[in-house]
Amino acid sequence: MADQQDDQQGRPPDEPPELFDLYRFSTTCLELGIPEDRVAGDFLFGLEGLRQDGVLRVEDVARVRADAVGERDEPAQWAAGFAAGYLSAWAAAVLRVLDTRGVEYSKELYRGVNLCPDAELLTRFLDRALTATRQADLVTKETSPRSADGS
Repeated sequence: MADQQDDQQGRPPDEPPELFDLYRFSTTCLELGIPEDRVAGDFLFGLEGLRQDGVLRVEDVARVRADAVGERDEPAQWAAGFAAGYLSAWAAAVLRVLDTRGVEYSKELYRGVNLCPDAELLTRFLDRALTATRQADLVTKETSPRSADGS
């Protein structure tokens, strides 16, 4: 039985404790009578927070969402489609911010962002795109030509 569940927390050993806490919080909210649609929205928001904090990979988020919507026939296919759509949306957001800010970028960058399989990297690109003034700002660690002392 010890290999099925963590004795101290009552959760499967392969799930991070933060995800278990999110499940537990959502269940408590439902038991308190909070409307299901509101709890579902908060749950999805919490999942995204765990992904952005590096607790869950996008594939893990997709798996949990497949379970949450009751996708039992082809959960792996559903999760793969969700992950692809998720990455596509983040790539589009990066390029949209660059376009809105008037930052010119190459076809190579456009293609690379759209084909990027790493949600964490796309998140960093989006953060950098908010302050980028040129393409190089997006792909280098320094997002500004200014020095560390602000001069």
